Amino acid sequence: MERTIGRREKERLTRRREILAAAERLFATKGFLKTTMAEIAEESEFALATIYQFFKGKDEIYFTLIEEKSDLLFSVIKEAIKGIPSSIEKIKRLIEIELNFFEENRDFFKIFITERSGFEWSVREELGEKIRRMYDSYIQLIAKVIREGIRKGELKPLDPREMAYGIAGMINSFIFHWMRKTEVEPLSDKGDTLTEMVLGGLRRVKIEG
Repeated sequence: MERTIGRREKERLTRRREILAAAERLFATKGFLKTTMAEIAEESEFALATIYQFFKGKDEIYFTLIEEKSDLLFSVIKEAIKGIPSSIEKIKRLIEIELNFFEENRDFFKIFITERSGFEWSVREELGEKIRRMYDSYIQLIAKVIREGIRKGELKPLDPREMAYGIAGMINSFIFHWMRKTEVEPLSDKGDTLTEMVLGGLRRVKIEG
C-alpha cells in the first residue's frame, strides 16, 4: 500500500527538486568550483537559509545529483530490457541506453572528472556507499542477463559476475575517454564498436556440422 503524501511533504519535495535542478544548471555551465551556494539560492529563487535546510553544502548537492542520476539510469535500463527475450539484444540495448544517457548529461558528469580534487568530501562516505550499492545492483543485473544467455546457449559459459565487471569496465572506459576530449563527437557513435567488442568475447559461436 502506497503512502499518501501530504501537502507540506509535496511542497518540500518540490523545493528540493527545484534546488537540485538549479544547482545542476549552474554546475554544468560554470563548473563545480566556481558555483557558490549563494548563486544556487539565486538560481532556484529560494533564500540561502532555505537551501541549507536541505543540504549542508554544494558538495552534498552534487553527490545527491550523482546518486539520483545513477538511480534514474539503472531504472531506465531495467525497464528497457525487461521485455527483450534475447540476452544478446539486452546487452546491446543496455550499452545503447548508457551511452545515450552520458551523452545527454556530459557537462554534468564531466565535473566529476575535471574538478573532483576540489570537493569537500564531508558527505563522500555516506553518499558514496549509496552509489556503491546501486552500482552493485547494476553489476548483478548484467550478471543475471549473462546467466540467462548461458542457459539459453547464446553466450559462452564464463563466470557471469566477472564478465559483468568486464562489460561495465569497458563501457566506463569508453565514457571516460570521451569525456576527456576537448572536441567531442557523439558518444552514441561508439555504440557499434563497443557492442562488437563486448559481444565478441561473450557470444557463443554455433558450430554447424
